[in-house]
Amino acid sequence: MKIPFSAAAFRFVLLGLLTSANVLPMACTKDPDPVVLKDYSAEDEAIIQKFLADSAITTAQKQPSGLYYVPIVTNPNNVRATKGKRTSVLYTGQLMDGTVFDASSKHGNVPFTFVVGSGNVIRGWDEGLPLMHKGDKGMLIIPSALGYGPNASGDIPANSVIRFKLEVTEIQ
Repeated sequence: MKIPFSAAAFRFVLLGLLTSANVLPMACTKDPDPVVLKDYSAEDEAIIQKFLADSAITTAQKQPSGLYYVPIVTNPNNVRATKGKRTSVLYTGQLMDGTVFDASSKHGNVPFTFVVGSGNVIRGWDEGLPLMHKGDKGMLIIPSALGYGPNASGDIPANSVIRFKLEVTEIQ
């Protein structure tokens, strides 16, 4: 005797097999929501504007990314620190309250050397150094997203606006 087996019965049996094998629960598990990072650009801009006003700085040049470059000594006829060039700088890194978190003077006053645009430094340096020439002195005011972002680093709290006083000593 032949037992009729409808499509509905087949789906029911298949569903039972999948459920008992723990295949269905895994297939329907929702991936956890990705971490959404807060946008600090408005807060960063307010911090930077207050610093510029309090310091009476009127020569700051804002870049589209939110980075600010403040020229101090310029040598426009010298070679520029463009992407791919090995560049050496003396630097002092500070929080916006003036706390020094790192400086070349803490490392024997030996210039720090890196290739501009190689991603070996924070994005603010890779973006800001091409605004400078050999012999230039200036300051980069770096919004948190171009610095260390949501990650604390040493004495730098997460989501901090930071500033660097820089002197470009060599470009190769």
